Amino acid sequence: MSGFFAWTMLSVDDTRCVHRLAAVARCRACVDACPAHAWAMAPDGLDFDPARCDGCGLCVPACPPGALALAAPPALVPSGDSLGLACEHAPAAGALTRVACLHAISEARLLGLHAAGLRRLGVASGTCATCPRGRVTSLVERLEAVNDALRAAGAALIELLPAAMPVDAAPARRRLFGLLRPVARRDGPDTRRAALRLLASSGGRGGLWAVRLDAARCTGCAVCARLCPEGAIDWLDGGAEAGLRLRMDRCTGCQLCVDACDQGALHPGQPGIDPPPVFFRQVGCTRCGATFRHAASTPAPSLCPVCRTGFRRPDRLVVD
Repeated sequence: MSGFFAWTMLSVDDTRCVHRLAAVARCRACVDACPAHAWAMAPDGLDFDPARCDGCGLCVPACPPGALALAAPPALVPSGDSLGLACEHAPAAGALTRVACLHAISEARLLGLHAAGLRRLGVASGTCATCPRGRVTSLVERLEAVNDALRAAGAALIELLPAAMPVDAAPARRRLFGLLRPVARRDGPDTRRAALRLLASSGGRGGLWAVRLDAARCTGCAVCARLCPEGAIDWLDGGAEAGLRLRMDRCTGCQLCVDACDQGALHPGQPGIDPPPVFFRQVGCTRCGATFRHAASTPAPSLCPVCRTGFRRPDRLVVD
């Protein structure tokens, strides 16, 4: 079964999950982000146990392709240029808006609030150092990444009010893609795609996530370009000379391209201005005669990738 599903507080669009796109995917963002261990990796795919889910929402901003969403995301409305938030463990929040966990406020939500005029963000929480939800990418880290991108675009920043910071900064398995009930498909406000669109509308030229390419290792097979669900890698086919272009303003950090590259030519990178395209030329192997591609900026090897492995074929197919 595939499609868009909802269970209790969490909605799942499994058609976006990178594990649906390629068997080589090793993404475990939801598993690593979940403090309640509702998500787990199994040999045959992802498991979700809704009885363990407490609705914290930490898996939502952690999911690179935006396959997850809260069924009822909190409404965050600035008052002028300010907004006050409190987690559900914060004492005496007063007029602050309650959310399950401050660290579940996504980059997309921050950029959406910025577009609505937010410039000052005040927060109150319990003690994150002793909370199991505090072992993930924090709100401070997300806000720093967003502000770095806004600063590069020449836009106003979001100030985190220091005075409002906290003092200290096995049941039966349930199948993810069979248990949940279908609901109408929708795009939530917390996807990384939404964050990139909002950043672009603020004048940002880069992105918030990135990979880097080691041209010396790349063979120009273009598997990464074919698999990328966001179109963040382009294969510029030019016959005898072709190119690979990274468009990191589209990258959501799923790292499916990193998982799929058998040459180890792609690695997680830092956001910034996109590098120039890497061009490849066709080269002939001096041993087997096969044609292969090699980066034009580096010296061409005399052997193709297969011959460079060093394996020797047998002299006979059958041995008595």
